Amino acid sequence: MRIIVIGGGITGLTAAYLAGRAGHEVLCLEPGNPGGLLRTERHEGFLCEVGPQAVLDNAPDTLALIAALGLEERALRANPAAARRFIYARGRLHPLPSSPPALLRSGLLSWSGKLRLLREPFVQAPASPDDDETIAAFGARRLGEEAARTLLSTFVIGVFAGAADQLSLAATLPRLAAMERQHGSLFRAVIRGRREGKSSPSRAARARSLSFPDGISELPAALARALGPRLVRGRAVALAPRAGGGWRVAVEAAGSPSTEEDADAVVLATEAAAAAGLLGPVVPEAAALRAIETAPVAVCTLGFRDAVQRPLHVDLNGYGFLVARGEAPKLLGCQYESSTFPGRAPDGQVLLRCILGGAGPGFDPGVVDRPDAQVADDTVRDLRVVTGLTREPDLVRVWRHPHGIPQPRPGHLGLVANVDAGLRRHRGLFLLGHAIRGVGVNESIRAATAFAAALPPDAR
Repeated sequence: MRIIVIGGGITGLTAAYLAGRAGHEVLCLEPGNPGGLLRTERHEGFLCEVGPQAVLDNAPDTLALIAALGLEERALRANPAAARRFIYARGRLHPLPSSPPALLRSGLLSWSGKLRLLREPFVQAPASPDDDETIAAFGARRLGEEAARTLLSTFVIGVFAGAADQLSLAATLPRLAAMERQHGSLFRAVIRGRREGKSSPSRAARARSLSFPDGISELPAALARALGPRLVRGRAVALAPRAGGGWRVAVEAAGSPSTEEDADAVVLATEAAAAAGLLGPVVPEAAALRAIETAPVAVCTLGFRDAVQRPLHVDLNGYGFLVARGEAPKLLGCQYESSTFPGRAPDGQVLLRCILGGAGPGFDPGVVDRPDAQVADDTVRDLRVVTGLTREPDLVRVWRHPHGIPQPRPGHLGLVANVDAGLRRHRGLFLLGHAIRGVGVNESIRAATAFAAALPPDAR
């Protein structure tokens, strides 16, 4: 088969690479830099991540891809200190409890909140699951209002930068929904998972962040090298079926005349709005993809020199923290980069990576429209409140992602199912992308791997 992959982010690069390894003729189109949000930059000796910082090392498809690309020996696991994580709630930082006894000793919850949490195994599961239940509603039903707001909703901020009362549980955290469905209780599911040694949230909590000496961009860079001339700098502007079967893609490239490329199959691995524009004339259901909202996100990276002589007065022995909504700081969270991975900052220096923005009540989406100096001032002000930071940074870099993280609302699974039904009417048309198949680098790689594995065996 000849396959055209539209989009050269991590999803498209992985799909093109794996399809090529399976024996297909592949062309991957990307108008910008390969890797999309996965970009690493060096500034004055600091290694800065523009988008995702790392992946978790508990995803088999991601580990298999790393091995196939020959990157296993370059993989870096997070330092042991990164096991310490914090939540800012009730006006101060609290260590994230690592066990039920630790949670009972923690100041994260009031005693009434802890007692309600202990009732979780006795909460009756619904007879028929509601695919439109929000994360917040699920959490309140199973864990109680306080634990849902302080623990579950804050965890969601670290993944989706969004409000738990506006996100679909089934579309965002399907594992939690499955735990209740299969075991009737989250606690019972965790206990059984530990006894049987199977994958469970307890195992996910023990997973370590994984990156590379030159940052997470080593992964898309290796894919781009493997694709070589099959990765083309160009933008798909139209898609149409061919009279004899297959597809024709109109391509525009800077400084070159427009061309048309023919293929037996086309894979769309773009943002949802771009996919809707290309698919709309062929699959009318795809117009609904434009309704998928996103959370604007800004990344503010701060470098501190001479941290020994001029200490920050911050406990940097950890991975970082998330800020619960309802607290004064607008900051979503901060990752202690130089504490997590070696080589992120020169010796004796500190690198912090702060995330701002988000979507929903209590968030600050307008941060992406403010000048760098104001973003930095707001970030440092919040760090002073949360961590006790006592000095100004020596390096500031700000990156903005106005359409950063998809927000799967209630009804998302139905929307995707309807689009998929439309796609099934057309042979050789596939839709991937993190807005459709799951947010996160590991989920993107998983979806691309599933696509490649499902290609017709008689065509390999």
